Amino acid sequence: MFKKIQTRSNDILKFWKKESGGWAPKKAHNKLSQARIDWLIDLTDCLSIWDDKKTTLTDGELILAYANLGALVEGWLKLFYCVYYLDYIANPTTNRQGHMIEPNDLKFESLKQFSRNILWNTNDTWDLWVTKIQQRRNAIHSFNDKEIGTPLEFIKDIEVFGQFVELIDERFIYPDEIYGY
Repeated sequence: MFKKIQTRSNDILKFWKKESGGWAPKKAHNKLSQARIDWLIDLTDCLSIWDDKKTTLTDGELILAYANLGALVEGWLKLFYCVYYLDYIANPTTNRQGHMIEPNDLKFESLKQFSRNILWNTNDTWDLWVTKIQQRRNAIHSFNDKEIGTPLEFIKDIEVFGQFVELIDERFIYPDEIYGY
């Protein structure tokens, strides 16, 4: 299962890193060409570390595993808003002074809130799952007790991550869909 998710995710990421030029809007392509999609690919490849450990993850490994997964979820959300950059800038997230925050500069919480009513609704299954991943990822910053789940829950969350990748990818338009190939 991990390998299938890695392969699918990396194929999509590599496409957006290398193939968006020439057909994606210039501003979107510029955002994508500046993004460290290569790091998302590397972080996706790191999922094999947790696959090897499966149910024997220590608490420290589980915290690192959720940090890995949280970075991927955050990265996929940023990828989505960079691909749809022209839509994003038409109604962006702004700071207190009213200045637009670039999608690649948004924090996880802002990405989650902005995605409500775009990718999911408040308190629906996706909203709750993304919140859980965010909270467990943030355990890496914790000195106090935080809920980190169990290795079995993490394995299930990897399965859901595969569905999350599909949720995002299903909303992308590819050249063959534009040109009828």
